[in-house]
Amino acid sequence: MDFFYVFGKMIELFLIIVVGYITCKCGVFGKDARLHVTRMVLNVAIPGITLSSVLNQESLPGAAEILRLFAVAFSSYFILLAAAYIVPAALRARQPEVGIYRFMVAFANVGFIGYPVTQAIFGDRALFYTCVFNLPFNFLAYSIGAVFIQKSSQVAEGGGTGQGKSAISYKTFLTPCLISSVIAIVLAFTGWKGPAVVGNVCEMLGNITTPAALLIIGSSLAEMPVKEMFSNGKVYALALVRLLLLPVVMYFIYRGFVTDALLLGECVIISAMPVATNGTMLCLQYQADEKLMAQGTFITTLASMVTIPLLAMLFQ
Repeated sequence: MDFFYVFGKMIELFLIIVVGYITCKCGVFGKDARLHVTRMVLNVAIPGITLSSVLNQESLPGAAEILRLFAVAFSSYFILLAAAYIVPAALRARQPEVGIYRFMVAFANVGFIGYPVTQAIFGDRALFYTCVFNLPFNFLAYSIGAVFIQKSSQVAEGGGTGQGKSAISYKTFLTPCLISSVIAIVLAFTGWKGPAVVGNVCEMLGNITTPAALLIIGSSLAEMPVKEMFSNGKVYALALVRLLLLPVVMYFIYRGFVTDALLLGECVIISAMPVATNGTMLCLQYQADEKLMAQGTFITTLASMVTIPLLAMLFQ
């Protein structure tokens, strides 16, 4: 694994955030545009990339191997969600920010950065493994993660009462992202792919996900004073946990019973991803503190340009 190749990939992704920042400052990509693009990404692009990650696989592993991958992928979220309740308390996060910090700890950038980075580190075989890790991410980020953010929004709107105008209901869970994840899981187990044109269309739609999400982050950051981007000490502490502590914990927990070196490596590297860009879009959707989420995403994405290649070298 070439440290500088992976580092270069991280630079490319970071530069798209810079483009989003500049376009907002120039009046091209402001808040109204962010809201419309956010709805497009959440309702069309992410479902597309979720389905294409299964539909366009040349060959899928057997049911037993898929079950093993799912077991590791889903079980890793028990660790992440436990940390999501511990870390905000340790940071003494303010009540309106607790849900946002929980989301940042629990949900890493599996879909947007995960695919290119794991492919760069482990090769093409890693793409399906990343797809499997992306399925529980989509399932949980748009259910539990959405609840985290909605609760923060409600506390902020309701003055601490938790009774804001965005009530949590079944509609929180019946989202295109969540529905497409369930369909993808079923397709993975049955091995049914359908007409090639369906997978190709889903892939084309999904290809807008990464640049659009990074542009949204950059645009959100543009409305924050430069000094404020780097002034939140709690975000640096969170970055340390998300980028270094959690991957090390995952390694020592799973190395005892995961004999597949690729699967163990995937588990470590996926848990070392920066904060999920989905968080900023969900904050926009539910009117939560998008600036705090964008700040956490920016700092962790910037730091991950060094930490991910470093971890890949240490745990390869």
